[in-house]
Amino acid sequence: LRYDEGSDEPSDADDSSTQAYQGVEWSWTRKVQRDVASDSSSYPYLLVTIGTGVSVLRVDGPRNHERISGSTIGGGTYWGLMKLLTDVETFEDAMKLAERGDPSKVDMMVGDIYGKHSDALEKVGLPANLVASSFGKLVTKADPAKDLKQEDLARALLLMVTNNIGQVAYLNAKLSNTPRIYFVGNFLRQNHVSQHRLSYAIDYWSKGEMAALFLEHEGYFGALGAFLLSQGISRGQTGSFLWEGRTDLRSGIETVEAAYKYGRHRRSRTMSSVH
Repeated sequence: LRYDEGSDEPSDADDSSTQAYQGVEWSWTRKVQRDVASDSSSYPYLLVTIGTGVSVLRVDGPRNHERISGSTIGGGTYWGLMKLLTDVETFEDAMKLAERGDPSKVDMMVGDIYGKHSDALEKVGLPANLVASSFGKLVTKADPAKDLKQEDLARALLLMVTNNIGQVAYLNAKLSNTPRIYFVGNFLRQNHVSQHRLSYAIDYWSKGEMAALFLEHEGYFGALGAFLLSQGISRGQTGSFLWEGRTDLRSGIETVEAAYKYGRHRRSRTMSSVH
């Protein structure tokens, strides 16, 4: 579901925004179920898979799709640069680090160029807290590394990669006339910062005419699809899988799904006790 906080984008330059992702129940926790995604009224749509790189597919119906674009700037880009710039050892730690960061310490904002309260901002039609140049603020420093925290680098880098993915997705959706964009891939697992930014970016650039959507099993979507195709399982006219003669596969997948739901239930209970 599209993220909508009912106000303008939170300012990256505001210190309070660095806590914005902590202790908040985001609307994208209500993710799209497979039955909704496979409904005939959902077509056509874009499927943006974010893994090491990015693939953009236009989907016109069950098994009727075409890869129309992509990008070399994806999860592998972020993780590779994070290992170069910080000392984090896992992707989960990178996400936690980014949630604490303030990108305005690294990025050059529109307000840094025109002034945060300048009349010029109204003339150009841009807010002061909009990023003008990712990592651009470091150019103005004699010692770019001085007083720079790893969490600020992590947040700025994550937003830079995410913004690029969002713009690639939006432009392809505009060319393909597909108002629904599904984002999937392991890059989005436990990555609330990117989910929020993608949701805001698609809504902002499209002026509310497009929606960024996220699937229930976003991290396993590609693997499950490859598995089903490799087993030669066909689909019925309604889009559901035909399991005749394959009770072994059906019971196996149902077991995996049940285990996933059980784990998710336990996590939600844990989070409720924390709050």
